[in-house]
Amino acid sequence: MMLLIVLAVMGMGLLLALAAWLATRGPSDTEIFRRFEALEGFTITERHAHEGTGIAADEARGRVAVIGKGLDKHPPVLLAAKDLTAWRYQAKDQHFEMTVKSRRHAQAFVVSFRKRATADEWLKIFRNIVEER
Repeated sequence: MMLLIVLAVMGMGLLLALAAWLATRGPSDTEIFRRFEALEGFTITERHAHEGTGIAADEARGRVAVIGKGLDKHPPVLLAAKDLTAWRYQAKDQHFEMTVKSRRHAQAFVVSFRKRATADEWLKIFRNIVEER
């Protein structure tokens, strides 16, 4: 009888740990892409998602949409070329994190990348968006 109680308590603990892990994980890549596609007047030319963060570009209109760390419950933030002030990335724990700063937001947005090449590509996209405007 005592063994059943111990197993039940352990099972409940595992379920709570699983629920907490799922809650902190953030949205899936598919969910992030769906949010970008739902933006009206935003034509996606490039998109990226990793570890609950994402970024999409509308290069024709000179805008980007960002879902940064900690903003997974919010809609994507739209930034025009004139809003972008800085963007750079750094290596962090076997992946890369890009910070995107905006004139309209006090906090920088942080987007995660698996590979350096993908982060480099986004540096070029940002530069092209800003230079064309």
